[in-house]
Amino acid sequence: MKQVFEYVQSFVSIALIMAGLGGLAYHMFKEGGWLATALGKIWDVNMENPVIAIPVTLGILFIGKLWFDHTRAKGHTSKLPNVLIYVIMLAGVYFIYQFISHGMSV
Repeated sequence: MKQVFEYVQSFVSIALIMAGLGGLAYHMFKEGGWLATALGKIWDVNMENPVIAIPVTLGILFIGKLWFDHTRAKGHTSKLPNVLIYVIMLAGVYFIYQFISHGMSV
């Protein structure tokens, strides 16, 4: 009985992850989706204020690299991957609910 419960739990987890990734990918890459909107806004900022946008972008990349190198060198383990999986599963619940309540029109 315990093995059946583990199989069902694994199936539900994988189904939620796939629904979350599928929904995120759909909304990210569809025409006028999140990626196009975000890249458009970034492009607008770079074109309107290049004196500010370029150093800020370089600073963010530099700080990100320092943080990544520090955590790798110190061997810190992170809870972030687990949190990301739970967020994707939550997104899966949301997209399944949207699909059931609104159909394909979302």
